[in-house]
This record gives sequence, structure tokens and C-alpha cells, in this order.
Amino acid sequence: MTPPALQDSSPVSPRAVAVGAVVLLALTGLLILVIDWVGIDQLRAWILSAGPLAPLLYILLKAAAYVFAPLSSGPVQLAAGLLFGVLPGTLYTVIGEVLGGTLGFLIARHLGRPAVRRFAGEAGLARIDEFVGQLGGWRALVYARLFLFAIYDFISYAAGFARSITLRQYLLVSIICGTPPSFIFVYAGGLLEDQRQQILPLYVLIGGLSLLPWLIHRALRARRQGKENS
Repeated sequence: MTPPALQDSSPVSPRAVAVGAVVLLALTGLLILVIDWVGIDQLRAWILSAGPLAPLLYILLKAAAYVFAPLSSGPVQLAAGLLFGVLPGTLYTVIGEVLGGTLGFLIARHLGRPAVRRFAGEAGLARIDEFVGQLGGWRALVYARLFLFAIYDFISYAAGFARSITLRQYLLVSIICGTPPSFIFVYAGGLLEDQRQQILPLYVLIGGLSLLPWLIHRALRARRQGKENS
């Protein structure tokens, strides 16, 4: 059974947007609990004890989290600002996400559903199929990369199934549109050291903003349908 036919009418469903926002808030809470339990200094010491290999280990962890789609590296990404600094942490995050996402894209494109099922699991494959039916072309991928970053691992596999998206388009969108949310995550994680109480309101705001493009899309579509019916 092949993935559903591509749809161009709507880039994502409200369910997908809500899932992304909820996952984002859950990961934020998890990071705060981990840092409280381990301690910032201890966490930094563990990671940096690898010396020059620490950035490489972080990049590989980010990449692995994208290939093994149910695995989440969100808490580690939020800690990148504490461990490496904002700009290096953002760079390492983007490299890891693009590397892992591209592997997922190529696995789906060239090895097909059996290989994706092996890495993402049966439930993960079902979610990927759902996104294939909603993804459309590269414009929808831009939206997904900017606002659905918490589930972009699944979307990367879906993009591999979607023949309307080329590898070049995937790479450009992932790098250009992936940098802003990665920077926000890393920068906000860096604030945890001194301003932890400000983080949760910040991510509530980000979660709300992730709904804004979908709401605008629905409003414009309703307005267009109203004009067509009048």
C-alpha cells in the first residue's frame, strides 16, 4: 500500500499543529526537571568531559534522534546553549538536524516503507503516512520546518515519500528555515541558568504562535469560500 496522494489544499492539520505545541511544552518541562535533578554544572561537566569530541557527540545525538523518529533530543537541544554557547550550540543543532533529517529523507526515498518502519516503528509510520497526505510541495515544508519543528523528524520521512519535493528543496528548507527555531531553542535553553522562571511563559508564547499561521490560513480559506458562495 502506497502513501496517500498528496494534497495541496492545506499544508498541515490542526491536530498536527496541536501535537507540535504540546510536545514543545512537554519537552520544556522535562528539561527543567532534568536540570533540577542533575544540576547545571554537573550536566555541563558530563558533556564537556568528552573534550573536542563533545560537539561531535551532540551532533550525532541530534542526527540519531531524527532517524529513530520516536526518540526525542529536545531536552538536549535546549541545553546546547548552556553547554556550548548560543551561536555554536545553534550551529551544532542545525548540523545534527539536517544530517539526521536528510538520512530519514533518503531512507524513505530510496529504501521505502519497510526501512522506515524499522527505524520509526509501526505507529511512527502511520503518523508519517498522515503527513504525506498533507505535505504537498516545498511551501508546506517551509511551514512545517518553521512551526512544526517538534515533529520534523516524521515530516522528514514524509518528505522522502513525497515525490513533489526534491532533495535540494529539502536541504535548502531544512537549513534556512531550521535555523530560526533552533536558535530560539538554544537561546532559551541558555537562559535557564539565570532566568529559569521566564522560560515557561516564553514557550507558552511560542506554542501559541505556532497556531497563528494555521488560523490565518483557515480565515483566508473561509473568506474565499464565502465569496465563492455569494
